[in-house]
Amino acid sequence: MKEFISLSAPITGCWIDGTFGAGGYSRALLQNGACQVLAIDKDPTTKTFFKILQNEYGDMIKFYNQSFADMEKNNDITSRNDICGVVLDLGVSSMHLDNHHRGFSFKESGPLDMRMGNQTGPTASEIINLCSEATLADLIFFYGQERKARKIAKRIVAERKKRKINTTLELAQIIRAIVPKNFKKDPATRTFQAIRIAVNNELKDLSRALTFAEKIIIKGGIIAVVTFHSIEDKIVKDFGKIMSGKASSTNRYRPPTSKTFASLISVNKRPVVATDNEIYRNKRARSAKLRVYKKVSDNPSSILASIRFPEVELGI
Repeated sequence: MKEFISLSAPITGCWIDGTFGAGGYSRALLQNGACQVLAIDKDPTTKTFFKILQNEYGDMIKFYNQSFADMEKNNDITSRNDICGVVLDLGVSSMHLDNHHRGFSFKESGPLDMRMGNQTGPTASEIINLCSEATLADLIFFYGQERKARKIAKRIVAERKKRKINTTLELAQIIRAIVPKNFKKDPATRTFQAIRIAVNNELKDLSRALTFAEKIIIKGGIIAVVTFHSIEDKIVKDFGKIMSGKASSTNRYRPPTSKTFASLISVNKRPVVATDNEIYRNKRARSAKLRVYKKVSDNPSSILASIRFPEVELGI
């Protein structure tokens, strides 16, 4: 948090906290100079934490129960011309992991759900039990970057022929029989990540949010993003390259772009990673990377602002 505040300084005006959660970033922004925070979270349970901040800061904080990808559809946001920054802390939160009934954790048995909000669309159970073996393999490989994706998919399909896979623990045990144990990560980590990304449409949502954030912030405004796995970080890094006019034409997921002026510049040349002390206090922080960008031009950019990434059609 200290690094975020330092790299984003001076904190002024109105900010968007696109992943409100327990309100840590919103509180830090208000304590360090923001005159207002527009807090967004698709998880309705986070409204409890908003009420705590509202009691302290009143109208200086507002809450919207929606996905950050839908900022462009929120009239309260699109009608403003004073947004000084957008912060996104991506991935699954401790609140999701600690409640096994939400279906994110592979340490305790819970229903295969993994929906972060009240969105429509397939649950983890539907993906696991209905998707083809080929689709499961692609999903686990591309979204989870799991080398044993095809073996895992084959075993899942074989097991679901015997009985429906209903719980997170059942799925985790299937994966653990395939993937060697790692002292740093549970063997089920990458597969659970992949399924969660598919359920919540996380990569497409991130692309939409970044593109809108660049448009809505004022000149001198900040976009700060914390990622927790390499596929997210690559999207953010590629976005920064595109909007700074440094995009390479060799990216296989993106067509060649013409190099023009920079809309954004990178505030930190290298991503900020967690210290040993932070990792000791929060093991989830070990993979966190913070990238911060500043808007340097109000001119409409001719650079393609659409980030490309591998997409897997679920077919269900």
